[in-house]
Amino acid sequence: MPPLLARAWRLSCTGEVETALAEAQRVHDQAAGEKDESFLRGMAASHMAWYCFMLAYYEEGILHVLSARDLFKARGDKPRESWSRCVHAWLLIEIGAPNEALDEAMLGLGLAEASGEDTAIAFALNVVGVVFWMLRQLDRALEFTERSVELARRIGIDVDLARYLVNLAGIEAEFWHATHDDHGTTTRPDEVRRRMERAVLLASEAQERSSAAGDAWTERISLCNIAEYELFLERPENAAEALSKWNRLGGGGGARSQIYYLFALGKLQLATNERELAVGTLRECAATAADAGDLEIGVPCCRSLAEAYGGLGKFEDALYWHREFHARHVRKSTDTSQIRSRVAAIHYETNQLRTRIEAERSRADGLEQMNKALAQEAKLLMHASMEDVLTGLPNRRRLERALLDVESETKVYACAMMDIDRFKLVNDTFSHSVGDDVLRQVAALLRDATRDIDQLFRYGGEEFVLLMNETSILAASKICRRVQDVIRGWNWSLIHPDLRITLSIGVAESEEAGSPAQVMSIADERLYEAKHTGRDRVVTRGRFAVLHSGPTAPLLH
Repeated sequence: MPPLLARAWRLSCTGEVETALAEAQRVHDQAAGEKDESFLRGMAASHMAWYCFMLAYYEEGILHVLSARDLFKARGDKPRESWSRCVHAWLLIEIGAPNEALDEAMLGLGLAEASGEDTAIAFALNVVGVVFWMLRQLDRALEFTERSVELARRIGIDVDLARYLVNLAGIEAEFWHATHDDHGTTTRPDEVRRRMERAVLLASEAQERSSAAGDAWTERISLCNIAEYELFLERPENAAEALSKWNRLGGGGGARSQIYYLFALGKLQLATNERELAVGTLRECAATAADAGDLEIGVPCCRSLAEAYGGLGKFEDALYWHREFHARHVRKSTDTSQIRSRVAAIHYETNQLRTRIEAERSRADGLEQMNKALAQEAKLLMHASMEDVLTGLPNRRRLERALLDVESETKVYACAMMDIDRFKLVNDTFSHSVGDDVLRQVAALLRDATRDIDQLFRYGGEEFVLLMNETSILAASKICRRVQDVIRGWNWSLIHPDLRITLSIGVAESEEAGSPAQVMSIADERLYEAKHTGRDRVVTRGRFAVLHSGPTAPLLH
C-alpha cells in the first residue's frame, strides 16, 4: 500500500474519516503521469469508496468504486476487482437495492475464490452474508458470515476479524425480529435469549480485537451494539459500562459515531426511567442527525423521543416528535428513491463511457491507450463525486481537499462559515421543496457576490463555507457584509410571497490558528455567536455589528 494511503487507513481507523478521504483523493489526483498510474488510481478510488461508506456518503462512494472496479478489471487484478465489487454491493445495500447488491457480491465472491487470496475471500463471504441479512434470509446470512469469521481467524488480521464479528453479532440479534409477531410477542423466547447472549459475546470479542488493533471506529460501533444487546437482556448496568468505555476512547469518532452513541445512551436512560435525561439526550441526537443528514438513526430517534415525552405526560411534545418521526421517515424513503435514481443514471453514464473505452481499446496498440481512457473515466466520475447535487457547488469532500492544499501554503487566507437563518422554519412552514429552492438560490447569489479567487462550498444542510485567499480578516468582513446585503436584498417573493432570507456569518483568518481545521473551528464558534446574538450579522474576533435593521414585517430568519 502506498505510504499516503497507509496513513489514510490509519486515520480512518481512529475516526478521522473525512481527513482520510481527503488524503486518498490527493493520492488519486497525484497519480497522473506516474509509472503505474492505473494501479494508484484504482487503489485510491477503492479507499475513497470505503471511507464514503463509513461516512454514509453512499452516492459518492458508488462513483469511486465503479472507477476502481473497472481499473482493476482492465489490469486483470482479480483480488482487488473482487474487493471493489463487494464494496459496491455494500453501498447498493445502503441505498435500498439488495437484489442488485447480491448479484454484485456473488460476482465478487467468484473472483475472490478464483484468485485464491484468503483475505479477498473472507471479505467477499462477509459481504454476501450482510446482503442476505438485509434480504432477511438470516440462515444464509449466518452461513456466509460464520465462514468469513472462521477464515479471518486463520488469517489473523484483527481489524478484519473484528469487523466481521460485528456483522455476525448483528445477524444473531436480528433473529429477535424474525421470531416476534405483530404484537411484539416472541414465539421462541429461549432461542431469542440464547442468540442475544451470543451476540453480546461476539460484539465483546469484536471490541477487544478492534481495541488491540487500534481501530477505534469499529470499537465504538461494537460498544454501542453491546449496550443495545444488554438492554434487550435487561442488564442496564452492563449497557452503562459499555457506553462508559465509549466515552473513554481516544481519537475522533466523527458525527455518525456520536449519533449512534447518543441514541444508545438515550435508550439506556429510558430503560432506567431517567426520562428527563433521555429527552435531553435524544433531542441532541435528533439535532445532530438532522445536521449530518443522517436519517438511519434520526428516524427511530424521533420515535423514541415521542415515547419519552408520552411517558412524561407531555402529550403535545409527544405529538410533535411523532409527526417529526413520520416526516423524517417519508424523507428517508424519498431520499433513498432519489439516490437510487441518480445511481441508475451513474451506471448508465458509466456503461456509455465503458462502451467508448472498449471502442478505444479495439483501436489502441496496447495497454497504454486503454489506461488513458480509464483514467479519463475516473476523472469524470471524480468530478461528479466532488459536487453537491442540489446546488452545483463543490461539496464537503472538495473542501477537505482544499483545506489540505492551504495547509501546505504560507499565504494568508480567511474562512467564513455561513448559515441560513431559521432554515428549519422555512422547511416546516413552506415545505422542503421551497427549502430546496432557497438553497439553490442562495448558492447562485453567493457565486455572484464572491470573487473569482475565492472558493465557495456547500458544507451541509443550510451551511456554506467561503475560503478567501490572500485576504485579511478586515477585507473578509467586508466581503461577508456584501454577501449579506445581496442575500437580504434579493426578491424572495419570487419563490414564495411570505419568504425572507438572511445569513449569519462567522469569520476567522489563518494567523489566528495553527491549522485550517482550527481556523474553521474558530469561524464556527463565531457563527454560533452570530446566531445567538440576533442573527443576520457578521462576527469577527468576538465583535459583531447589526448590519441591517430590516423591514417592520416579521421575517423568517
